[in-house]
Amino acid sequence: MKNMRIIAVTIILVIGVALFLFLNKEGHKEDMSMKTYTGVMEPRIGYVELQVSDLDQSLTFYKELIGFQVLERDEKTVTLTTDGTVPQLLLREEESFVERPLRSTGLYHFAILVPTRQDLALSLKHLLESGYPVQGASDHHYSEAVYLADPDNNGIEIYVDRDSNQWTRDENGGYVGATNPLDAESLFAEIKENNWNGLRSGTRIGHMHLQVSDIEESERFYVEALGLDIVAKDTHMLFVSKDAYHHHIGMNIWSGKGLPAPPENALGLKYFTIHFTEEEYNSSKANLDRLGFNYSEDNKEMSVEDPSGNTIKIILKN
Repeated sequence: MKNMRIIAVTIILVIGVALFLFLNKEGHKEDMSMKTYTGVMEPRIGYVELQVSDLDQSLTFYKELIGFQVLERDEKTVTLTTDGTVPQLLLREEESFVERPLRSTGLYHFAILVPTRQDLALSLKHLLESGYPVQGASDHHYSEAVYLADPDNNGIEIYVDRDSNQWTRDENGGYVGATNPLDAESLFAEIKENNWNGLRSGTRIGHMHLQVSDIEESERFYVEALGLDIVAKDTHMLFVSKDAYHHHIGMNIWSGKGLPAPPENALGLKYFTIHFTEEEYNSSKANLDRLGFNYSEDNKEMSVEDPSGNTIKIILKN
């Protein structure tokens, strides 16, 4: 236990300043109070494709430090999974890839949702023991999270949700978040005699967080066109979701408004997928047409760019 306490104190000192400004969020004016999220609902975010500078280096990182398994590999790409069946992360290397400009839209982080607090504790302990830099660790009220970046500086969150019955809503029905220090000692107490053995089955991509150029334009796209619900909003950030989740897609302009999109061959996010029901799919397609957003469609899969140049593939759920 002494070692666990030392680690707990260390991580509290490491995180120092919280990454995210969740404290004064305003919920959407739509009353969401009648909707309730349950953890048994199917995942909405499918998989993420990243453009990387060194495939072997990235593969080592995502296998040995994060805990994914290889599903498929060829010379230029690797597909990673946690259950041996479903792809969750695709890594692609090309000689033509260039550094993503610092002040540009794109990935803020992608978030790996683990099934239990014990899983999060084991991941955090493994990262600390490896010596790999952890950038933050926070209690967001509806979740507990650890933050780091991969070798290409792509942001990663590893998190666990609290029971949705403990999530707090504001007067408008939106979720109230926070950025409090993670209670690392309580978290590490979950480990008991268990050892880290990678990300276990049941882990999924829980949400995406994007740097965007304009909050209002993003709202028009994600809410009016795609039909997601606002669950938190202020002048510099917007969180949206389906199924009354605390957020499936987060957006911010914390680095500035009006940022340009990175080059198409920039390192970082290539696209991510989101799953829609047939009704949602058809509705979003009609809305995209009505609002003048361009998209392509192939075999019940739509590919569309948001106003900030982030690409989403909308996949019809089986």
